[in-house]
Amino acid sequence: MKLTKEIGISLGFLAGTTFGSGIAFLFRFQAYEVMASVALFGIAGAIAGLCVQQFIFNK
Repeated sequence: MKLTKEIGISLGFLAGTTFGSGIAFLFRFQAYEVMASVALFGIAGAIAGLCVQQFIFNK
């Protein structure tokens, strides 16, 4: 399977939202804090996934 830009973003978003949800659970955040945590980590994960894809593709 080739790592394309779309796959890199999708996997990064999935990992980021999962991580953000786990952090929110551990810190026992309330509803708005959970949404903010999942959104921020999802965006960060998508950016990281894109960067990793670009790094591997340009190697």
